Amino acid sequence: MDLKYLEFHQVSLDDTFFNSLKHDYAEFEQWFKKKSHNRAYVHTNPDGTLDGFLYLKREDEAILDVDPPMPPANRLKVGTFKIDAHGTKLGGRFVKKIFDHAIYERSKEVYVTIFEKHAFLLALLVRYGFRQVGTKATANGTELVLVRSMQ
Repeated sequence: MDLKYLEFHQVSLDDTFFNSLKHDYAEFEQWFKKKSHNRAYVHTNPDGTLDGFLYLKREDEAILDVDPPMPPANRLKVGTFKIDAHGTKLGGRFVKKIFDHAIYERSKEVYVTIFEKHAFLLALLVRYGFRQVGTKATANGTELVLVRSMQ
C-alpha cells in the first residue's frame, strides 16, 4: 500500500476518480492545472487508476474566509483529500501521512474544509481527532471547517 509523492502534472486529470471533485467544485480543473508543479500523495489500483489523492499546503497567515476567522498560526491545510474506500486501511494510511507531514513541518494544527455529505471521510477525520470549529461559505456550497491540534 505505497503512496507516491507526485507532481500534479504526473497525475491524469481525466481519471474518473476526479469526477466527484469536478462536480463539487466548479473551479477544480482550473485549480488542478494551476498546481501542475505542486506535489500530492497518490495511491493507485493495480490497473493504474487512482483510488487516493492528498494535497497538503502549509499556511501561516490568518484564515479569513471561514466563520469564525482563524488567527495566524503555523498550520497545515489539507487542500484536497479523497479516497475510494474499499474495505482496506487506505483512509487511515492517508491520515497518518497528514500527521507525518504536519510533524515534519512543525505545524501546530491541521485543518480541512469538507462538505457534510462526505460522511465516510468526515467520520474518519473525527475518529482521528479532528473537530468542527466553523464553516466556510463558497459558491459551491457551505463546507465544515475541521481542525486537529498537533500539540
